[in-house]
Amino acid sequence: MARTIRVWWPNQTTGWKNFNWTGVINGRSVVHISACEATALPPPELGTPVQDFIARTRFRGLAFIGVRNVHPHDDGGGGVEFVLEVNWGNPLNIVTDITVEDPAEDGSIV
Repeated sequence: MARTIRVWWPNQTTGWKNFNWTGVINGRSVVHISACEATALPPPELGTPVQDFIARTRFRGLAFIGVRNVHPHDDGGGGVEFVLEVNWGNPLNIVTDITVEDPAEDGSIV
């Protein structure tokens, strides 16, 4: 069963990122990451679910936002490293959705 977590990354430029998700991601995990620009909003009202708040911040801006070199790992209890690509002249707020699928089936080497 797939699991997804939404992550807020304020003031980002292009570079390597790491997100540890202990007990969910390991070196055999299949991980997909989507990313988009986000608007900084004032803090949510007390009692507002964090995911609802972050979801309202996402939008398609003029910057090209992307994710490359997704690397699930076992370090630190398990997580994923990836390159967040932010093609803009200034740092931007970014929101990613990190989705973890069931481990891959046995593969073959060709």
